[in-house]
Amino acid sequence: LLTYEEMRKLSLKIALVTGSLVILVILSVSIPIYWQTRQALEKQLSQHMKSNITLLRKKLDFSLVEFLNKYPESLIVKDSLKQFFNRNLLQFSANTIYLVQKSGIILLAVGKEESAVKSVMLHKREISQALDGKTVSSPLFSDRSGNHYKSVFCPVFLSDSSITILAIDANADYLEETTKLHRQIFTIGGIVLLISIVVSLILSQTLTHPLYKLTQFASEIGKGRGRTFSLESRNDEIGFLGKTMQKMQSEIDQREKENKELIASVSHEIRNPLGGMQVNAELLLEESKHTSESIKYAKAISREVKHLSEIVESFLTYARPIEHNTIFTNIRQILQESVSQILREFPSYNISIVGNGEANIHPGKMRHAFYNLIKNGIEASDSSNNIEVEIINDKTELKIHFRNQGKSIPPGIQPQIFDAFFSTKASGVGLGLTITKSIVEQHGGNIYLASSDENGTEFVLTLPKS
Repeated sequence: LLTYEEMRKLSLKIALVTGSLVILVILSVSIPIYWQTRQALEKQLSQHMKSNITLLRKKLDFSLVEFLNKYPESLIVKDSLKQFFNRNLLQFSANTIYLVQKSGIILLAVGKEESAVKSVMLHKREISQALDGKTVSSPLFSDRSGNHYKSVFCPVFLSDSSITILAIDANADYLEETTKLHRQIFTIGGIVLLISIVVSLILSQTLTHPLYKLTQFASEIGKGRGRTFSLESRNDEIGFLGKTMQKMQSEIDQREKENKELIASVSHEIRNPLGGMQVNAELLLEESKHTSESIKYAKAISREVKHLSEIVESFLTYARPIEHNTIFTNIRQILQESVSQILREFPSYNISIVGNGEANIHPGKMRHAFYNLIKNGIEASDSSNNIEVEIINDKTELKIHFRNQGKSIPPGIQPQIFDAFFSTKASGVGLGLTITKSIVEQHGGNIYLASSDENGTEFVLTLPKS
């Protein structure tokens, strides 16, 4: 059965799964959009720059380039080419126009020389491709100021069979606007993610809360014996499941009622002749004072009749209808009354009670439950072992620990110890712990085996304070 904590974790898992799906959708949408947009803009810039450098090359005086390639120190040629490049900077939307020798040395640069130097350093592969006769664009790069550029290189074939590279650098900062678009998509996605998590938490609560109610209802059915629990009427699958469980509860209650009526009827029928047998056995004992054999047989009859009466009383206790008259009572006092009753049967045992507390209980029934637990501890121990009972006050419940130092319960049978008619005793009926569990659960409490090993056995009984 799912606990409230497990239901809360389930709600969080649903919210996390929903959030993960939202993140997946955002990533699957935003990354392709961002990448395709950026690639398209970069491709468009490359094509534009290639067209510009082709036009620039057509206008370029190759003879001046050839002369400068031979005589790099010629200032007249440099000035002439600089004037030409300066006139074409704006026309071709360039930040830098420059010439690069085959060796990778910049012959001449006009505009932002820093970008030209960095481009030549970064784009040796592209320059090598240009030397093979191709017009090549470079990847984006940035200068020390964070400005983004793109370079295009094309070959200039000179009459002396040498090659010089003509290059243009253009500003590509506008491509970084796609990064802003990317951030905006993620910002919007983050907002959508938060909203979706909140909404999914709310929606998951509408799912898990009814499921939690159903688990509680199933738990109450399992505990049985007068448990009442109502489910909200719903028209969905959960509602159908709830109605099915309610029908199942009704059928279980009816069968349990019929079984208990049968047990009670049979027990009453047996108890009446047992009473007569007990009286006659006592009369026989009185009449047989002087005959040792008669006394022996009369005592045996009386003992067996008493044992049968105890068995019948156990059946009646198990089948007896639930009483709802409870009072706020001191638990230590009820325990002491149970201990006093037990010590009349087992006077040599030492039973200690520690702690105090109060709870809303039916004193007679709870006294019977305490009696069964303490008696079980005594029957598993010898008189040299102490039986300890400790009452612990928590905020909302009382915890009562029953400890003995006797023989442990084998691990293989521990899950069965609360089952009806299960007993390891030769003369046991197997209803003691079953009745105790039923009584405790009638009070809204719980009982469980905390431990059982070579150090002894401990049962823990919990009761709500209200």
